[in-house]
Amino acid sequence: MTISLNNPPPSLQNFMRALGYAGLIPFIFPLGLMVCELWFGIVFYHEMVPPHFASYMFITYSAVILSFMSGTLWAHGQRINEQYLAKCAVLLSNMLSLSAWCAVLMSYVAPEWAVYSVALLMAGFVSLLCVEHVIGGIGKAYWRLRLSLTIIVVVLHLSMLVII
Repeated sequence: MTISLNNPPPSLQNFMRALGYAGLIPFIFPLGLMVCELWFGIVFYHEMVPPHFASYMFITYSAVILSFMSGTLWAHGQRINEQYLAKCAVLLSNMLSLSAWCAVLMSYVAPEWAVYSVALLMAGFVSLLCVEHVIGGIGKAYWRLRLSLTIIVVVLHLSMLVII
């Protein structure tokens, strides 16, 4: 049985949607920890956990997801007939993964650079969405899911930038 990526069965679409939105929880959790500390004075760390741990959690998860999602460009690159565009998609996939890795390193080298890390990761998510749009060939249901998830992820990154 072959499943078209442009039109997966409704049960798979629902499953992907559920996993996509569940994947937002690790973005929301560290943000919630920081809000609790900032607004309510509730501190969730102690001498074993650094005070910037919540931002590290956010940045690390963001880098993992950006790298994971960047891998989709390899699959897109294989189905594009235009070789130049295919090579650009695959190259951008690697660049986004490397920039995510750099964002993690920056946040560990100097905690005050966490702002730049979050901004770099946010730019990566927006870039990935733009490239997927330019490449095209994505089904409407998947595109709507990607668009809504990316908008939420960008809002969460903007929220983190404000809190940091």
